[in-house]
Amino acid sequence: MAAGACAAAVRPCAQAGKNRQCSSRRTAAVTTTTPNPTSSSAALGAVAPAAPRQQRPLVGREVEEAAMWEQIKLHEAWAGAGAPAGVLSQWQGGDLQQAYDRCGEVTSEYAKTFFLGTQLMTPEQAKAIWAIYVWCRRTDELVDGPNASRITPAALDRWENRLEALFEGRPYDALDAALTDTISRFPVHIQPFRDMIGGMRMDLVKSRYESYDELYDYCYRVAGTVALMSVPVMGIDKSYKGPLETVYRSALALGTANQLTNILRDVGEDASQRNRIYVPLDELAAFKIREEEVLNGTLFAASTGRIDDRWRAFMQFQIERARQIFTDAEAGVNQLDAEARWPVWTALVLYRQILDAIEANDYNNFTQRAYVPKWRKLLSLPAAYARATMQQLQH
Repeated sequence: MAAGACAAAVRPCAQAGKNRQCSSRRTAAVTTTTPNPTSSSAALGAVAPAAPRQQRPLVGREVEEAAMWEQIKLHEAWAGAGAPAGVLSQWQGGDLQQAYDRCGEVTSEYAKTFFLGTQLMTPEQAKAIWAIYVWCRRTDELVDGPNASRITPAALDRWENRLEALFEGRPYDALDAALTDTISRFPVHIQPFRDMIGGMRMDLVKSRYESYDELYDYCYRVAGTVALMSVPVMGIDKSYKGPLETVYRSALALGTANQLTNILRDVGEDASQRNRIYVPLDELAAFKIREEEVLNGTLFAASTGRIDDRWRAFMQFQIERARQIFTDAEAGVNQLDAEARWPVWTALVLYRQILDAIEANDYNNFTQRAYVPKWRKLLSLPAAYARATMQQLQH
């Protein structure tokens, strides 16, 4: 995917200050009189240059920065214009509510804890989050699912074309229709979705990450993107008067920390089953650890049940960094809408506890999988609720 695509408009059929009208083979024409800005230039009245220069592709953290600012501009534009009514009440394939219900069923089946968190949101927020989750899951399954070995770059091209179509009001199926309706009700930009597909493209060709900067780019594409998609749905606390950048950067930090935690938890599984090493190779070298030792799992001695001291020190370094990023994420959680704050705090607390579980396993993530038992999850809910309501009491 061309990273420079972040400058493209989200919905070509919409234009700030004009009636929104979309029609296609799959959706009936729908008109709303509420402005629906779709690009920073349309929303802010900017004048495009007559002859734009050819820009180089964005790389590394530039991709994240570009997507974040596109999302912020759209969010600000909607805040000024007011949210429009949804585009779809019906689509050619059936009733839209049934499409949302199916998204909820999929979310409940594959992400039980996450689904419970959405029950704490408003019905409108929950449905939108389900639609986003299902699209992300379907995207991830292209490279990690049962048919992953047959997925090609061309298949991802077709998936990206479907993404563009649903953002133009032309959903392919019921699950796409739910997302089409969601992006008409909330200021969700297309660029994070494109960037996530870019992360899947990386998984097709890349199984090693030379540095933390490379790994960070991957974490943004597969997890930080979800944060950019979710914040507009969760909403911002009405009492918050600061810049949206603060909230979005904190959300990106939470996505990054969650993905780093997944990577640290799954080192052994990724190495033995997928021949993948996500932790940075230059940091492995700094701790005198070779790739082969990670791939073969020899850093854990089965005969003694002990982990290599080098790996222990390496993991301590990795966990310390992940915890710091979780801390960076905290400030933004308190600025979210009240209904969204508790589930987000719960996710943050539970993911932090996975890091605790890795430590409790003496950093053995080769033969043991770190997890948070159900009883501990339940005990964490009151603490997360206290953190969420503390902000409300302060207001």
